[in-house]
Amino acid sequence: AEGRQRQNPPHFVYLLTCPLWAGRIRGGKTPPQRAGQASGTSSPAPFQYPLWRRIALRLGSKRTLALSVMLFVLCMLPVLVVANLPQAFVMMLFVGAAHSGITLVREIVLSDVIDEDELRTSRRREGSYFGVNAFIERLVMVLVGGSSSLVLGLSGYAADRAVQLPSVALGIRLGMGLLPVLALVVFLIALRYYPLGKEQVLALRETLNGRRRERIGQPSA
Repeated sequence: AEGRQRQNPPHFVYLLTCPLWAGRIRGGKTPPQRAGQASGTSSPAPFQYPLWRRIALRLGSKRTLALSVMLFVLCMLPVLVVANLPQAFVMMLFVGAAHSGITLVREIVLSDVIDEDELRTSRRREGSYFGVNAFIERLVMVLVGGSSSLVLGLSGYAADRAVQLPSVALGIRLGMGLLPVLALVVFLIALRYYPLGKEQVLALRETLNGRRRERIGQPSA
């Protein structure tokens, strides 16, 4: 199975990029504060999905994913300067609006990859692709935990210290604001090698639909 995945460049690029944006951002000091920040992230999603759908239909899944990821990183940068919970809530509203585009379009991108694989192999292998994708997302969660531990360690965080050093807050801000920028660089480099743009996807679907009609004996429209 691993060898087959390496033979599919679109899926390799998808695995390299999309799980980077699958996690949620946490940062409140108390449960009510964390709940407020979480609601700021999630509340825009139901209202933004129709807008992101229209953008995806116009630009295609590849360009829409790039746009939503760049907006996500841009909206995270105010974490470097936010000073109170209301400011953090407003920031997370914008982060949530961008994140809703990521959560919507990355599934479309994966379906495009599966269609491209069917076109090449004449087999539907959704289970394999979703299984590998789920594994990569779990792996990324481990990497996020490791990077958080590294940031806290370098910042001078001590679990037994009632009052943390000022460098801890600065380290957390830099980690939340700058690590996504580094991930964005990796994402944009990888996306250059993802071949399924809007025109390619439309052509792929037309060819695939033609093969399916031939397979079930229906005449082409």
